[in-house]
Amino acid sequence: MLLFTGLSAWLLIAFFEKIWAAVQAFLLFTWPIWLFFIIFPVFVSLWLYVRQAQFKRNIKWVILELKIPREVRKSPQAMEQVLTAIHSLRNAPGDIKEWYWDGEVTRWYALEMVSFGGEVRFFLRVYKRQKDLVQAAFFSYYPDLEVVEADDYMDLFPKDMTETYAKQMDIWGTEMVLVNEGAYPIKTYEDFEHMEEEKQFDPISTFLEVLGKLRKEETVGIQILIAPASPKWRDEFEGTVNKLKKPATATIKTGGTVEEGDGTNGTKEMLIARSPGHIEVLKKMEENLSKPAFDTIIRFIYLSPKEGFSDTFPRRGIAGAFNQYAALNLNGFRQNHKVGTRTRIWKWPHIFPKVRNEYRKQRMLLSYRTREVPPETWMGRLATSYLFNWNFGSKRFPMNVKCLATLFHPPTAVVLTAPHIRRVESRRTGPPAGLPIYGEEGEIERFT
Repeated sequence: MLLFTGLSAWLLIAFFEKIWAAVQAFLLFTWPIWLFFIIFPVFVSLWLYVRQAQFKRNIKWVILELKIPREVRKSPQAMEQVLTAIHSLRNAPGDIKEWYWDGEVTRWYALEMVSFGGEVRFFLRVYKRQKDLVQAAFFSYYPDLEVVEADDYMDLFPKDMTETYAKQMDIWGTEMVLVNEGAYPIKTYEDFEHMEEEKQFDPISTFLEVLGKLRKEETVGIQILIAPASPKWRDEFEGTVNKLKKPATATIKTGGTVEEGDGTNGTKEMLIARSPGHIEVLKKMEENLSKPAFDTIIRFIYLSPKEGFSDTFPRRGIAGAFNQYAALNLNGFRQNHKVGTRTRIWKWPHIFPKVRNEYRKQRMLLSYRTREVPPETWMGRLATSYLFNWNFGSKRFPMNVKCLATLFHPPTAVVLTAPHIRRVESRRTGPPAGLPIYGEEGEIERFT
């Protein structure tokens, strides 16, 4: 018996040795092919990052400020139309040259609400060549709004954490992401409207009240970066929609048995009628997916003197203002703790929490100052990572024009803006028709 067992083991070992030798010979013969399949995707990813970074550096930007009139009678639906017009300006690589040599990426826009010591201002950053088109879109739907070119307020921000600490200041920042997948919408402006004027509510008033509570030396900036998404963005969520459309069934007892000849084994599948809530969710989702969307990043930063600095205000107050858009059966916002400037020893990787927090602060400040979106490629994210701060936490998500218009729009007439916003007191009008003009052509150009 022992002899038989030993012989079986020897034959098994010899068999596996032959297999391993064959595998080694195969790998030795084909290693260039396997190496190519491993290295080539890495090279392409790194090449795209380099070319796309060059494309981004060559983009010329311009800062526009929205001067809010005394009273805005337009609903946020007007802003939805503005965003739809902006979406039509989308660019995208269309051939191999634009993809792999030009490194073209879809240009993004920045929508910003900034409070300087309690005074709230609205800014946009747009591609310089599209400045006139963006202004025209605003003037079409907000005739009394002034959209003027302004200096970049980022020049007032410290350049890095060393300068921040030198000024005896500190920062706190994070990004907001969706709770559920992008097919589910948040509560939109229509959910806050009411037939009776005294019961209407503009959700942006919550932000104005929170941002208006800052002390003179404090600054808060809310930044929404949007890049027009492909018209086929809804295809990603086709499975989710089909799953909701699929009728629900339940197994019930029929009393019969196989032995009795009915073949049901005593059970039967029956359809269950959809509840009104289920129908409403499906309706909202299909409406959400029917509109143009933007790939979105939402981040905010709080800058304050060290004396009196507290992260409770941004972490509870500002982040809490986003809770008004939440619907338990649809979607809402939560903090992206992977990039927030609040680390703890009990959170992965459980080492050097203070060092990791400093790296996060530096990245958050730099990302906000440069209005940076994460690299498109995996190697790009790896190349911009640090030992204690990997650049894989920031997350883009789709939001359609209606949801974005709910988040960012000129405050409507139902909002008390007087304490918080410096308003335009006079109404902008054009010159009367037939106005006589005298002078040479060069003199006329000075005033056009």
